[in-house]
Amino acid sequence: MKRFLMLLKLEYNGIFLPMCVIVASMAVLQLALFARRIRDTEGHASLAYLVDIGGIPVVSAIGFVSLLALIAARLVMNYTPSKSIYALLTLPVKRRHVYMAKLASSLLAGFMLLAAQMALLLVFNTIAGMRGASVLRWYDYTLEITRRNADFYLSMLDSFFLRTIFPPDLFSLLFSAVMLGGSVCVMLFGAVIVKAGKWPFATLWAVSWLALLFFAFPLTGNSLSFNIVILVALAACSLTTCIKGAILFEKGEVAG
Repeated sequence: MKRFLMLLKLEYNGIFLPMCVIVASMAVLQLALFARRIRDTEGHASLAYLVDIGGIPVVSAIGFVSLLALIAARLVMNYTPSKSIYALLTLPVKRRHVYMAKLASSLLAGFMLLAAQMALLLVFNTIAGMRGASVLRWYDYTLEITRRNADFYLSMLDSFFLRTIFPPDLFSLLFSAVMLGGSVCVMLFGAVIVKAGKWPFATLWAVSWLALLFFAFPLTGNSLSFNIVILVALAACSLTTCIKGAILFEKGEVAG
């Protein structure tokens, strides 16, 4: 376990600085877009409206796609030009632990991106509440905080983007976790099987995952039984990618 943790630290240190650049860029762009939108509406708009039409979901999606591209790029860079994969595979750890460390560091980077987005949304809520409120007297402060929290909860229910970031119930939380975490798993696994020379399988796997996401997104418009089936399919696909990727590394099929 100690050796695996050292390997995990090595992988995470390699992905941390690029992730800081992605997070900082996302924060600057979203703050600029939100400031422009709230100025245009003069503060007379709900948080859901300001977020949905302000380009914030697009910037967040670009940030997540950048994370997925970073995951694939780091695996490719292990093979070219430095050939550092050979150094990793000669460490006194099992081959599958190399893959699991890459997967764990990628998931931690995804959590870092999600945490940054959640923090930004809380900042947006605070700014919107301060801009939309009149000048407060000291005895109005508690009432204003209560109103602002209520507005945030209602906005979370109204906005699909906010419901994805802040799921209002356990079932939605599971959906969001599986979709976001599963996308990270699928991207890393796709890069692995491409390096193993299995392009057709990689394409089929990616198309299957995108199809599942297509059916998963209209969560509120589907029946409960259908949502459960999609959730199980997403979870099964994510788990399968983890197992198959570890097996490929264990067999040495991506060692060259």
